[in-house]
Amino acid sequence: MKIGITADCSSGVEYAPFQHHIKITRTTINMGEDVLVDGIDITADEFYKKLETVDYVPTTAAPSIGEVAKRALEWKNEGCTDVIHFPISNGLSTYGANMAKMGDEIFSDIPIHFFPTRQVCIMQGYLAHYAEILASKGKTVEEIFAACEKFQNQMPAYFVVDDLKYLIKNGRLKAIPGIIGSIISIKPILKIDEEGKIVPLEKVRTKARALEHIKEIIMSDATKFEKCIITVLHANRLSEAEAIAADIRSKVTNAVRVEVSTITPTVGAHIGSGLIGACCIGLDNLEYQDLI
Repeated sequence: MKIGITADCSSGVEYAPFQHHIKITRTTINMGEDVLVDGIDITADEFYKKLETVDYVPTTAAPSIGEVAKRALEWKNEGCTDVIHFPISNGLSTYGANMAKMGDEIFSDIPIHFFPTRQVCIMQGYLAHYAEILASKGKTVEEIFAACEKFQNQMPAYFVVDDLKYLIKNGRLKAIPGIIGSIISIKPILKIDEEGKIVPLEKVRTKARALEHIKEIIMSDATKFEKCIITVLHANRLSEAEAIAADIRSKVTNAVRVEVSTITPTVGAHIGSGLIGACCIGLDNLEYQDLI
């Protein structure tokens, strides 16, 4: 058995701080009259620069069946017997779950297995990365699924956005009682919950305080693991992200790496420009953790 790994654009593997051979399935972004393929027609820097000049909220279209099948066929042509696809969290988009139900009815060239992720951004990317490592060691699809299910439970993530209208308009976040109507004065800290949905954690009055609190939470989460990787995520806020990463790096002794990761246009369309977030990727009890 030789297993190929694919993941969609939301995974951030295109901007990943690790080496990989994951094949990316593309989403499209509707920006006014423009229909743009993420990573082909527009990069993250270009997207956020454009987003800050318009007053509408972009929409996205998930990878098509044909797009997923095309990447899988590429793996088949390279000698693979199976493909595992890592879609964005099922709590944020059902495209992966819907395709999984269709199974062999539409994917007849090579078996495609859809891992039910509850992650997004580089956390989703790390799942695909770990799966690739496990596949290279001869693990079966079932073994990879079991290991990745365990791994995704060790990835707490938090973030603060500049403008909640993107998440609310796109249906990724329900209106929060006591917040909507006073968005300007409130900077809620959001998190990815156990179902892979975006939910509010705390309400904070200023962005500066929200970012300080995110650092405190992440550094506290890091103490729960013997080893971890901490990633600071950003949407067009590189200098802020690097400063936060440097501060965390100087204080967390059990982090094997403290990295900065760019959020892709696919996710940026739903959160806007200006997001800062952080995740703690726990490595405890993971096989081949030194390769992650």
